[in-house]
Amino acid sequence: MREKRNMAAMTTSSGRPDGGRRRLVLAGAALPVACAAPSYAPPPTTPPAAPRVAEGDRWRYVEVDGFKREKVADIECTVVAVSPLVRVRVTDSSGRPRADEVYQSPWRVVEEPFYDQPQTFATALPLVPSPPVAGAIDRQETTYRVSGSSDVLRWQAWLDAPGWQKIRVPAGEYDCLVIERRIWFRHSDYFRQDARRTDRLWYAPAVNRWVRREWNGDYLMYGEPLFSPMAPRMREDWRIWELTDHVASTRR
Repeated sequence: MREKRNMAAMTTSSGRPDGGRRRLVLAGAALPVACAAPSYAPPPTTPPAAPRVAEGDRWRYVEVDGFKREKVADIECTVVAVSPLVRVRVTDSSGRPRADEVYQSPWRVVEEPFYDQPQTFATALPLVPSPPVAGAIDRQETTYRVSGSSDVLRWQAWLDAPGWQKIRVPAGEYDCLVIERRIWFRHSDYFRQDARRTDRLWYAPAVNRWVRREWNGDYLMYGEPLFSPMAPRMREDWRIWELTDHVASTRR
């Protein structure tokens, strides 16, 4: 997996001590979701249309801990509004509350609950290029906030859609556009420096959404030298969603 470019290290401005067990990874090492060398298939003979959603569209996923390869929860995502913003209600079989997904349009995200904490972006960010074609590249730069904090935090990413793959998930087999974002950002936790993530989606035009998505990342603990090649990097969670069921609304 080729690197896009080196970004300047960024230091957080406020937050809380970093608790819980974290895994170590050598500085400069590739993130787990980005280390494989995937093979790609020819693009569809008919160019896919832009994503379209309607109230009542529903996708169900199984959420997996990528490190332990254990199921975390069953997730249901239902479109509950399409105007003025697209709002997707997210429910969790474990009973843990989940924030809604909010989009300016499909799938330009405004409020993102997929990571370790919900994020509200100052400008909408495309998760799927428009049109959804192989070779699409987009540089993304904005700021975001997290609930309960007034801090404005930097977010920079490169979106790359390297090609098409046919993949199998619990719901079946789909032709998917692979979309990867390499992200550099300031975390709301003061003790996390030089934070970076990889967010990869497999977007299937047949269901107007991704059938698989996974993210993980790493960072330096506060006090570690930012530019030392030997500084140990701490790993974030690694979460994987795979589609188990899809129901299209009859309101189209």
